[in-house]
Amino acid sequence: MRRRAAVALIALALALIFSAETDLSTRTTRACGSSTGATVAAVDAIVAGRIYRNELAGTEVSADLAHVNGASDLTSAAAAGDRAAALRAVRRVVFHHRWHIVRLRVLDLRGRLLADVGGPFVLAPVAGVLRSRGRTVGRFLMSVQDDVGEAKLIQRFIGDAAGFYVAGRLVAAWGANFPAREPTSASLALAGRRYLIARQAFSAFPSGRLDELQLVASPPPGLARSSCAMARAGAFGAVAVRFAQLATGLAHAYYGYAATVTLYTGALVFVRSGANQLASSGGVGPVSLPQSGSVTYRGRSWTVFSFAPMRAARVYVLAPPA
Repeated sequence: MRRRAAVALIALALALIFSAETDLSTRTTRACGSSTGATVAAVDAIVAGRIYRNELAGTEVSADLAHVNGASDLTSAAAAGDRAAALRAVRRVVFHHRWHIVRLRVLDLRGRLLADVGGPFVLAPVAGVLRSRGRTVGRFLMSVQDDVGEAKLIQRFIGDAAGFYVAGRLVAAWGANFPAREPTSASLALAGRRYLIARQAFSAFPSGRLDELQLVASPPPGLARSSCAMARAGAFGAVAVRFAQLATGLAHAYYGYAATVTLYTGALVFVRSGANQLASSGGVGPVSLPQSGSVTYRGRSWTVFSFAPMRAARVYVLAPPA
């Protein structure tokens, strides 16, 4: 029921923004036409890229780096070049129930591998050094996310099925039965539906390239009549709608909600009840905001998507220029 409600709300919000010609520019701008699908796919790829980058430098990463750097048994083992002790320390860190490290690889200063514990298909390696009494005694690579976990987040936050390929071979997927060999075409037919492929490269662990493919469903035909700027804003807005559906106690968590949407999309978010601003990820915001169309803020032009997750509030998503 929750999933169907989310899909219905996204469809309604998209229908409203693309049918509401509230700004003169949306009446006079050329329709996006055949570029609509690629426009939406580009936004989905942006969000997937930001999900990945959060695995490289998010708050969880900072906390886990502190856990590794603060492991005295690990630094002692690295300083002594003791493989058995290093393996015990790495296992303790990786399998700790209070934090989430999916793989940890430790080397001494000569580059000898002391221990490597974790899943086989991991991405977003983060490098660090081990120090004891101010002296560097070893080096490590750490990751907080595996390939399947990343694919799950992409579907959860964006709605796209995602697959990961190494050297052309499928190593992880979520949401669809991806082919065993990496497709080279711009689209893919699965279960009687054709999807656009949004493709980008991430870093594998401990090195190398990981190709991430997203399956982006064809947008409704009516969206092609809007401008590409409005189609782009709608794609950012669809992610904001998903986050609203995922939020627990949204009415009491608007600030966290706005910050989360901005973190994963780069769009600015304002939550207002009439003239009263309930939360913002972009300062005080424009004096007034249209439900759709364009607005100038901070010397830039933004395209607006909005929806009402509940009767007392409206969420305004300001999509950045392409």
